[in-house]
Amino acid sequence: MPPSIKLTVVGLGPGDPDLITMKGIRALQAAQIIFAPRSQAEGESRALRIAQPWLDPQRQQVVPLRVPMQRDAAQTLAAYGQLATTMGTALDSLAATQPDGCAQGAYLLLGDPLLYGTFTTLRSLLQERYPNLALEIIPGITAFAATAAHVGLPLSIGDERVAILPAPRDAAELRELTARFATLVLMKVGSQLPALLNMLTELDLLEHCVYAEHIGMPEERIVHDVASLHGYAAPYLSLLLVRSNV
Repeated sequence: MPPSIKLTVVGLGPGDPDLITMKGIRALQAAQIIFAPRSQAEGESRALRIAQPWLDPQRQQVVPLRVPMQRDAAQTLAAYGQLATTMGTALDSLAATQPDGCAQGAYLLLGDPLLYGTFTTLRSLLQERYPNLALEIIPGITAFAATAAHVGLPLSIGDERVAILPAPRDAAELRELTARFATLVLMKVGSQLPALLNMLTELDLLEHCVYAEHIGMPEERIVHDVASLHGYAAPYLSLLLVRSNV
């Protein structure tokens, strides 16, 4: 791969196209090829849907990618290896058609690329296989920051501490976290919601929570009365803000 090939990883933010940064928009518009990942369960790429208003289908090639979600580490690594090969081949082929041998690609990601993103493993493989690839990462607004702004909830005041982590699996851990941090940002709530609601009830924290899912998307939902979610099947793209120091 010649050094004139560049890949920009664009953090698209939580779901609203207007929340993509100006730098991200410029990168999207400059790209000749767009890599649009989606999970096995998605019928379409959410990332592509978010970026769509800023793309030109007449000029840009879109390459759909299916991102592996297997729990088996070896299978996941092999699947990401195939993605890296697909992307590298597409960029090389594009460069070969250009008079100056240059090519620019953009890889789309929800939220911020380096916070629980799917790009970390892929990044290592791309850099290992294509050492001449120029790689740039553009940060994106996180779903929890967008949620906090939407409801006017301060994530921290003064010297308060904030913890960002996947949903804990037992009440003892949650109790310890609420004692150490003023705000908990619990990511990837999904199937953990019933257990979390029970734990938050036990700790008398239900009234200090905000639940959110699919922020910035048409199916966005924000719930202040978190107790009403008992029995609700939360999607993967969901979170809880727990403000214990109020």
